[in-house]
Amino acid sequence: MNDEGVRMLSVEFPRDVIFTASLFGFATFVWAGWAQERPRHWAWRIVFGVLSLAGVALVGITLPTAIRNWTSATALRVDSVPFTVYIVMVAVEVVGGLIAAIILLRKKKGELMAPVMLLIVGLHWVPMIWVFEQPFLAPVSLWAIAVAIATFFLPSEKQAPSFWCGILGAPVFLITGVIFAVVGLNQFASMPCAC
Repeated sequence: MNDEGVRMLSVEFPRDVIFTASLFGFATFVWAGWAQERPRHWAWRIVFGVLSLAGVALVGITLPTAIRNWTSATALRVDSVPFTVYIVMVAVEVVGGLIAAIILLRKKKGELMAPVMLLIVGLHWVPMIWVFEQPFLAPVSLWAIAVAIATFFLPSEKQAPSFWCGILGAPVFLITGVIFAVVGLNQFASMPCAC
């Protein structure tokens, strides 16, 4: 990663960095898996399967480190404004997602669930840029929002909208997660052992 990339990724809170890597691994798994709904051709199932497995592997590599270091410094101190913003945004994301899911299912537009959820998640990541003091989240947030919106205009006769969310979103989430993982694991590796 070049110097510009390093400056965009804050390492002040390594626990947050490594946990973010896990979250992006999970996001990769979710949207690559969702893209299996009705892909363009059966061969895409292999691509999405590989992406899903890579997302699971990323979670498997990073989550144990996050758990082992859970008591280390974090931007989410319980009595802080970032923590309050985080809790409110997660609540809004969950409630918004549930309402959107109910509306889409009632209107028999379940195929639009993937882009709508991607839009909600992308919007949720915007305030996380400030909560976690991570400028690196800005381009990923904007990309997720752009992909979600674009999905409504991309062809859906031969594939479900989830195909576009998966093929355009999952690789970006995986790359982002890997970058966070490399930086976070390097930070923990360089810390003195508290044995």
